Amino acid sequence: VALFAWSVYRWHNAWLGVIPGGVALFLDLILVGDNLTGSIVLYMLFGFLLVMQTNLLALIRRWRIDGTQYPPLINLTFINFTVFALIGLISFAWLMPSGPFSTPAPVQQGIDEALKVGTDFVRLAGPLRSNKVIPIHSYSGVLPFQGQISLGDRDLLAVSSTDPRIRGPFLLRGSVYDEYGVGGWTTGERREVALPQGTGAVGGMRRAIAEEEVAGLVVPLHIELTAKSVVGTIVFTPGETLSVNRGLTANVPSGTVDRIRPALPADGRYMTDEEILAGLDPEVMVGLRVVRDPTYETVEYVEILRLDKYGSLDEVVGLDPGERIKRNRSYEVTAFVPTIDPAALQAAEGEYPDWVLDQYLQLPEMPPRVSALASFISSSAEATNSYDTAKAIEAYLREFPVDYDIPDTPADRDPVDYFLNDLRRGYFDYHASAMVVMLRSMHIPTRLAVGFAVGTDDVDDNGAYVVRDADSFAWPEVYFPGHGWVPFNPTPSRDEVIAPVKSDTLIQDNRTQRDEIKDLLSQLPVSASEGAFIPPEGVDIGQGVPSSAFFSDSEGSTSPWLLSAVSMFIVLILGAIFFGWQRSVAGLPYPEQLWEKTVRLASWGGLPPEPGQTPHDYALLLSRRFRGVDEWPALADSYTRSRFGHKETGTEEAELLTEVWPDARGALLGGIFARPFRRWRRG
Repeated sequence: VALFAWSVYRWHNAWLGVIPGGVALFLDLILVGDNLTGSIVLYMLFGFLLVMQTNLLALIRRWRIDGTQYPPLINLTFINFTVFALIGLISFAWLMPSGPFSTPAPVQQGIDEALKVGTDFVRLAGPLRSNKVIPIHSYSGVLPFQGQISLGDRDLLAVSSTDPRIRGPFLLRGSVYDEYGVGGWTTGERREVALPQGTGAVGGMRRAIAEEEVAGLVVPLHIELTAKSVVGTIVFTPGETLSVNRGLTANVPSGTVDRIRPALPADGRYMTDEEILAGLDPEVMVGLRVVRDPTYETVEYVEILRLDKYGSLDEVVGLDPGERIKRNRSYEVTAFVPTIDPAALQAAEGEYPDWVLDQYLQLPEMPPRVSALASFISSSAEATNSYDTAKAIEAYLREFPVDYDIPDTPADRDPVDYFLNDLRRGYFDYHASAMVVMLRSMHIPTRLAVGFAVGTDDVDDNGAYVVRDADSFAWPEVYFPGHGWVPFNPTPSRDEVIAPVKSDTLIQDNRTQRDEIKDLLSQLPVSASEGAFIPPEGVDIGQGVPSSAFFSDSEGSTSPWLLSAVSMFIVLILGAIFFGWQRSVAGLPYPEQLWEKTVRLASWGGLPPEPGQTPHDYALLLSRRFRGVDEWPALADSYTRSRFGHKETGTEEAELLTEVWPDARGALLGGIFARPFRRWRRG
């Protein structure tokens, strides 16, 4: 702070304070993830003006040393152009990531590289220390290892099942991480797509559940946000999502998006995109986008998401509501939680999909003893398949006690290796990461999921499950061919199996549970007119959701205090300009006030008087430039009589000046706004 103050008042340089503050705000946005839009806008407003003012002071000091003359109240000129430049900058920054624009490939590559550098920076800089309650998981693209943490007790969500017989515990998954590095985890390559209405994910899954091809529970949840937090940026789901009652974007691994070229009459030249997408088999794929030849309008290929054998989109790794969901707002999510059958998972056979092998076996160069430990645990348990190996490693890690007061990983050590061989204690991020890394070292595809784990101890008086910061959790999910992703829990602070249960199997009219499930599923959307995943209104379902589609939502995150603060700031700026403008001519006779204002406004419009030019000659120049105003000579003559003749202004003359000044002022203001589009020529 002292260095910043010295640089401003002695060096007239604000960058030593603006840049570190901006970096701190950026890290807060990335790591904490709370809604900081207002802080960013206000920081830009005041920071921009501070930089302008210090630069002007540096110039004035140089002008004074050199004896250079500069206009009076030049500060008002600088404020004028600075405010317009700032508004243009904010508008440009707000517009570019959204609207009709897409991120250019070089820019996106730079963003991806910045995220990688950010991960290493977090690793080297060490965990942040703050008295503020910082969410352990920000659900952004980076999940760093944070060492010592303190989980708060703030209420975040209220979760209740619309079927009162279904009770917890629940695993509420918010995001999935793919790539492991020395600083933590990153999400890997993603595609953001809007699932079309009537997607086959529900139709295929409905039939598989109803015909008991797959066992499990259909879990309908009502989730209400009880705090303004990062949890409003994610739609949480207790299993494989069947439906959500709001528009959203599905994040999927890029490798799950395939291209096909369907057989179409005349290569689809006379078919609409909607007709082509509707003709795809909804049991095995979801159509995303039709790409045509720009010249002949024939279909080159169709982008699709492939479904598993049950018609499920279990590779969805995150559901983005677009705009942040506000406090006290809610959404409904219906999901299917499969019943884990150890025998079926032990006998799971088949090849892994290419996208699973490409994305969920990644590891950096690891100390050999990590993979050696995983092999030793598996062989000691006499594991002969992936499931038994996963259970053996899970049981081994559950012997590591939970401890939130752990030291940071030394700079020359891998966090998982340090956890397994030195610390041998930690919390869910470390337990889950260790299991993912060890299974990957044995060529078993695994990913890291983060969200919340809530149980019966979290139920309030109304029967709702209260989700708090302290319920934050992380767990590994292992891929089994033919079954998809299965969660495990190596952290001993929670039960080994975290899955909802149903209190009974019969209902009052003695129908079976199968009949009841059919009734529940029949209430979910299935036809193309109803849709399981409902894209926002006006969004082309074949193109993915542009982020601007969400900014018109009535539940946008622009807070009233932010609008009030920005409005107040603008009022203060305008008030300061008006006060400075009036104060600069206070005490002068009325004709001299008007002439001084005339010269300043004309100068700001690019037409200042030349040295030695008389007021009368300058008035003639203004008459040639502003032909709609004829009173310039009258203003000049009145000024000359007052300034050099020292004559007082009579009542009739003052009334004339008052009458002609509005027209003159309007012409001069028009010249200022027209200055960027025209150049004055003298003569």
